[in-house]
Amino acid sequence: MNQPASVFFTGMDSFDAEQLTALFNDANRRAGNHVSLANDQGSASVLVIDVDTLYGHMTWLGSQNSGQILVALTSGATASADYVLHRPVTMEAMRAVVHELGKGHGAAPKASAVEAPAARSTPSIEKPAPTAHAATATSTRSDEADKASTSHPEFVAPSPAAASPAQADVVPAAITAPVPPAKPRERRLIDVLLAGDLATGPHKLELPGLPVLALDLSQKVFLCGSGIKPFLPHTKPTLTADAWQPLSGAEFSALRKSMGGTQPLSRLIWLAALGGSESVLHDAEPDARYKLTKWPQIEREFPKHFRIATAMMKGYFTPEEFAQQSGATVEDVREFIAASLATTHAEVEPKAPSEDPTPSPPRGLLGRLRGGR
Repeated sequence: MNQPASVFFTGMDSFDAEQLTALFNDANRRAGNHVSLANDQGSASVLVIDVDTLYGHMTWLGSQNSGQILVALTSGATASADYVLHRPVTMEAMRAVVHELGKGHGAAPKASAVEAPAARSTPSIEKPAPTAHAATATSTRSDEADKASTSHPEFVAPSPAAASPAQADVVPAAITAPVPPAKPRERRLIDVLLAGDLATGPHKLELPGLPVLALDLSQKVFLCGSGIKPFLPHTKPTLTADAWQPLSGAEFSALRKSMGGTQPLSRLIWLAALGGSESVLHDAEPDARYKLTKWPQIEREFPKHFRIATAMMKGYFTPEEFAQQSGATVEDVREFIAASLATTHAEVEPKAPSEDPTPSPPRGLLGRLRGGR
């Protein structure tokens, strides 16, 4: 018999975690308390991860082979996870995810990673199309299904491999209880770059006493000469949405000429993770070990990074061990690891296989895209 699902909220600030936990507790109580809250990330069977933040992105990377169910919390249209919760999270959406997790008492869903439809309207649940044997049973509900199909889901559930008619028709009732107002999003540069949710077209960021940072996410470029270190101060403060100002094509072209050309956005992502990490790595996994899987572009403005990268190519070690091998400080190593994780040049050591005699199939990103776990 499967154990009940246990949920842990991670990769988000304390305010968001408190709000979501309150929503979860209320939804879980209404659903019969079939799901529980875990005490920490390691003991949870389900991780709800804010994939729009640097720490959430790193947690998502480190959880690919953990065997845990991943629920992505995002403001974007898509996310690669078992389930997706879209901001702002409503009571209806939280009830839906609790319902899905409670159905199997923690069993992993048999589905591929899902993407949210492009249109956004009122919340509903994306339901699988009925199978041939269920067509007659569901025909009486066709009007309701037509209405639901026109709206964007706040919670997107994967389609079961073989859903029974009863499962296909279960939709939690809408709840009209008031939802706490969403906290205004204040994110660092790395969070903005990883979320990729700026409006289409060029934008600029002007901070007092600093050079203008101009970029175009759709073209995956930012304006810069040869050195990127002058933009390091841009990576540390939190940024409100109105900090970014749209640019016309002509304005972007003029800035390009004055600033010396364009550079790949990956270099800015690397720098933003370096400066925005505050030397914090997987605080829920203090003994995690890392290594470089491919040699990164070593910025000549950071000479210590060559020694750190050389040590990290040798195998999995802790940041403290890399510091001893390279002669760099632990803080420098942690920042370099954060930057390398954000640009997929580094990885976290996979956890040792459990003692369960029944092996579970791989649960990496490729496996989920193929429909497995």
